[in-house]
Amino acid sequence: MLRLGEVKSILREYNIRPSKRFGQNFLIDQNIKNKIIGSIQLKKEDAVLEIGPGLGALTEDLSEKTNTFIAVEKDKRLYSFLLDKIGSGLINEDILKYEFENIPSKLIVVGNLPYSISSPILNKLINNRVRIKSLYATVQAEFGERVVARPGTKDYGSLSCYVQFYGDPKILFKIPRGAFFPAPEVDSCFLKIDFEKQLDSSIDQELLFKIIRSSFEKRRKTILNSLSSSGIFKSKEDTLFCLTKAQISPDRRPETISLQEFAKLLP
Repeated sequence: MLRLGEVKSILREYNIRPSKRFGQNFLIDQNIKNKIIGSIQLKKEDAVLEIGPGLGALTEDLSEKTNTFIAVEKDKRLYSFLLDKIGSGLINEDILKYEFENIPSKLIVVGNLPYSISSPILNKLINNRVRIKSLYATVQAEFGERVVARPGTKDYGSLSCYVQFYGDPKILFKIPRGAFFPAPEVDSCFLKIDFEKQLDSSIDQELLFKIIRSSFEKRRKTILNSLSSSGIFKSKEDTLFCLTKAQISPDRRPETISLQEFAKLLP
């Protein structure tokens, strides 16, 4: 693994100034790297896609442990550096534009997700979940806490419900900001999401998440008042009827209502 001095030298040689927009904070902590690789527990038959390999802190280990390896790097300068390091399997592409259709087997996706586009990347992966076995991602701690949050906590919201509907998320461990260069302003965590849960095909997913998003847009109001003004239900009386039928007290706040209870509001 590259040490701090080597990272700085490479950045100078390739005229790379780390981009905040791309979330370019390069891993320099060997212990954290070992924890990441150890927690993924890859097998030779696994197919791995790495998002944003950067300077390749994880890339060689990932590519050596599997027969099928793909790394998607958007930055052309980092792509040029990585070509000399790993060669085959490297793609110069924006992960948000990457096509998953031609992947022959289910992927294990690994990546350091920039905070500014963590949600769009996660949405992209969820939309392609039939081709993805699991995600292992370094994300900002605040984002990870929102993903795994349970009802009744301050971090619980529409993002929690969305991810937990399609997958089983778990924070594996925290990562201090000093593990990266340049050091980000906040700490991170290593997040795992399994995407192999069975979904109820009878659920109207579009309507469910419309209800959830509308509820959390006015999370300080009661669930009755929040949904009554959303336009989803015909009237306040109709909203009250649906809440009563679902055995949800109209005085409860949205952040106390579980994903399973929200599903009961569907016709």
